[in-house]
Amino acid sequence: MSINLFDIPNATSAYIDNQVDVKVNRVTGNLQHDEEGTFTVKVTNAPAPNGVRLTEISLHVTVEPTGIVSLKPPGSALLTARATADLDDTPLKTTDRVDEMFVFFLASGGDIEPNATLDVGELLELELEFEADNPGTASIKCHIHASVDPDDLFPRSGGTNGSRDVTVRT
Repeated sequence: MSINLFDIPNATSAYIDNQVDVKVNRVTGNLQHDEEGTFTVKVTNAPAPNGVRLTEISLHVTVEPTGIVSLKPPGSALLTARATADLDDTPLKTTDRVDEMFVFFLASGGDIEPNATLDVGELLELELEFEADNPGTASIKCHIHASVDPDDLFPRSGGTNGSRDVTVRT
């Protein structure tokens, strides 16, 4: 089988777009100005045999159109939000109200976990919050940013044995 390495980035993007299911569910409705609501994000990785483990995952959450509701950055000890996908960007405060945020997962020590993973067939579910700003209808959207570890695509293998007989005479 022939593999063109330059196809891997496109294949990774296609996998994430077509095999990883991201849903926004259970959105609180019928809110008035300054009331708070919640929504659930469910991310499901493809099952075996087609699934691959995803690494360096984060969630990109947006609101469209702006001005109707604002996202509240999570106050969880396991999550942190930033305005951009840059891990070095300053974290958003829980008092901030934003139209867009990137949600990162934290390690047990409070450090960003750049190797947060979503295993084959695994379901990730989060509840996030928003605040009602003005009358209207807005869409809360979410998609995943992730990588595929090359070691998962190209596992180390022993291959087949080569052999040759040798005869020793007495």
